[in-house]
Formats: sequence, C-alpha cells, structure tokens
Amino acid sequence: MKLNFGCGKDIKKGWVNVDFQKAKNIDNSFDFSKYPYPFKDDTFSYVLIDNVLEHLNNPQKVMQEIWRISKNKGVVEIIVPYYNSYYAYADPTHVNFFNEKSMLQTLGFVNYNHIIQKEKFEIIELISVPQRFIKWLPKVILNALKRVFGNIIVELRVKAKVIK
Repeated sequence: MKLNFGCGKDIKKGWVNVDFQKAKNIDNSFDFSKYPYPFKDDTFSYVLIDNVLEHLNNPQKVMQEIWRISKNKGVVEIIVPYYNSYYAYADPTHVNFFNEKSMLQTLGFVNYNHIIQKEKFEIIELISVPQRFIKWLPKVILNALKRVFGNIIVELRVKAKVIK
C-alpha cells in the first residue's frame, strides 16, 4: 500500500490519500498533530510527504509516526521548500524551514541526543533542487552560492528507507 500524506487536491489513484481537511476522494481526514495516526503498524511500503512537513509543528514526531506505520525497508519520499527560498516564506502557514542539516535531524540523525532513537531511516538520496535557470551550474558552485544568496535552491527532495 502507498500513502499520500497531506494529499490536498493531489489525489493519487491506487494510493491511500489522507489530509487534515475533508473533501471528495480523500480516504481519511485527521489532525496530523494528534498521535497515534489511525493506521496499524507496518501498513505502508511507500509514503509521499509532498510539501507538508513545513506546515506541521513537530516534524520529528510526525516522522516517528510515519516510521511506525511504514513497513521495514519501505520508502519515504519528502519534498519541502528550501529554507531560504522565496517559496519557504511565501506561505504564512509554514512553521518550519528545512536545509540539509535540519532535514537529517528531522529524520533522527542527531549527534547531541543521549537517547537512542528506535525510529531509523537510511538516506537513499538527498537532493537540493536549484532554480531552473541555474541548473547548469556545477554542484560545487551551487553549494557555495546557496550559503550566500537566497533563492538559489528552491526545494529539498529526500528519499529514505525505513529500517526496523
């Protein structure tokens, strides 16, 4: 089974489409800040979280729940606006801002935590997506520019494997 988490109007056929709002073709509506989510453990082999995490107050807890409802070796795909892009600040409902480091921390990769987190993910890919008019620049130059100038990178795309 595949989960389209925070589907909005992007209803995918053959997927379980969930959102906080109720609408036609949304399979389940619930508050994403109330835990546990209304799914059994080890239900989904693929979870898409497309432009949702930036709207939620506790993305670490959300990812722990996603881990719980995902199967071992299931894939979680996350898309968020990059922290200093125009798109990150264009929507006043965004409460979190992500770069590569904060995304890794959201997935449990932290060096300062004394408690070992049981929810483990293996990064398959972590891609910084640049503005379309500068995609041709070499990655080393893009990496330097993104630290100085805003709106060079517009979104972060992550694929991670659930490890149980």
